[in-house]
Amino acid sequence: MKERKNVYQLPAGDKTLEWYAKAVLEMKKRPTTDPTSWNYQAAMHGFYAPSPFWQGSAPLPSAADQARFWNQCQHGSWYFLPWHRMYLAYFEQIVGATIVALGGPADWALPYWNYSETTPHARDMPPAFVSPAAPTNGLWMAGRASNSIPARYVTLGALNTIPYTGDGRTSPLGFGGPESVFSHGGSPHGQLESLPHDMVHVAIGGAMGDPRTAGLDPIFWLHHANIDRLWQVWLNMGAHRVNPVKKAWLDFKFEFHDKNRPPVVMTSKDVLDTRTVLTGYTYQGVPAGAPVVAHAMAAAKVANVAEGIQLNERVDASTTLDVVAATNKPNVLSSAKTLAHLDLPGAPRTRLMNFAAFTKEALVPSKPAMSILHFEHITGKGVPPIHDVYINTVENDGNKEAHYAGSLSFFGVEESSVANVHQSGSGQHYALDVTALMDSLKSLPNWNAQRLDISIEPSKPMDANTSVTIGRISLYSE
Repeated sequence: MKERKNVYQLPAGDKTLEWYAKAVLEMKKRPTTDPTSWNYQAAMHGFYAPSPFWQGSAPLPSAADQARFWNQCQHGSWYFLPWHRMYLAYFEQIVGATIVALGGPADWALPYWNYSETTPHARDMPPAFVSPAAPTNGLWMAGRASNSIPARYVTLGALNTIPYTGDGRTSPLGFGGPESVFSHGGSPHGQLESLPHDMVHVAIGGAMGDPRTAGLDPIFWLHHANIDRLWQVWLNMGAHRVNPVKKAWLDFKFEFHDKNRPPVVMTSKDVLDTRTVLTGYTYQGVPAGAPVVAHAMAAAKVANVAEGIQLNERVDASTTLDVVAATNKPNVLSSAKTLAHLDLPGAPRTRLMNFAAFTKEALVPSKPAMSILHFEHITGKGVPPIHDVYINTVENDGNKEAHYAGSLSFFGVEESSVANVHQSGSGQHYALDVTALMDSLKSLPNWNAQRLDISIEPSKPMDANTSVTIGRISLYSE
């Protein structure tokens, strides 16, 4: 069984990245029609012929082959995590076979880039991917916007999300995404996908900034190995963190190619335990194991009831949210900050919860009412910069970060703005949980229970060939 290691903890003299670089160069020599070629593997995630990153990729497979195997990446969907796990597994198998053919070791495993560590340089791209900056280095790629990621774009608040699925409207936001398939537009991204996944893509930029070119960058695969690792980390945290048990998720089939090139099929239930995915693998420092199933969650509920504790509604995703405010016109973003306002109906309700430490008659305030800020029908062109969102900022008060609500990556916005066989072209949908922020802002002297002031600010100037329009900003609350 293989162990995928932290790229920054590879021992001195380790040749994992050296062999990876050799395999990349070898796979690039293969024609795009070859399922084991670098181009073909990248195109399974996304392909866009007009992109300069795809220049020189012809000849291409038949239209039927492309329709069957290319542009298959799952985003804004509860299949986001299992599809990418399958994709990584077959990619790793193909790279491993290439390395063996080149005279390398048979136990090569894809490393992961843990950019969320607090160790020095963790957010810097591993040096082997940066230098030498030349085509002879299989791990380098021209066009990257940055080789380092700001700290706020790699935080792991997603691990605190309990339900796997959820859309932030009819239910709380979910860790893994809403119940949809091929939903590049229209559905909110899961919390892990929103942050850090999308943010890392756009922060690096270049080919990584667009789903239709991202797989061409060798760092893509280390990034997704880390996202795959975080799925297991989330499951290991327990406390009702469980995978879906619906047959629609467990049995949905996706097609890939293995190292010998024939088509192969996998389902979500085939990748629940990393130790049984193909030849099996684990992650350095992360215990592996089959995830908890539904009956265990039910048992936990019984235990809680026996202790006299009423379950937090966010655990079982039964919370009902209603739209309480929304903008009435689109917001076109620019290189300057964009201001929007929401008229609120009044102060949010506060729920109550029973606790065993108190008598049955005693009631104490619980968490504030859940509040989710939605950015809907986002359309645009190009690869816009990440935009940071603030609520009720006060000019020159020196405390701007206390108003920070989150960020919008717009990863894949151009693709989601165009209708195709998989999507309507209605644009992207992002959602930010602002429950804690709203609760904090209520204690400030400038709090206005009837109005929210929202500021959307680009992390860097917009390029002339990019555009973003947010169709609607809405606030959902209990």
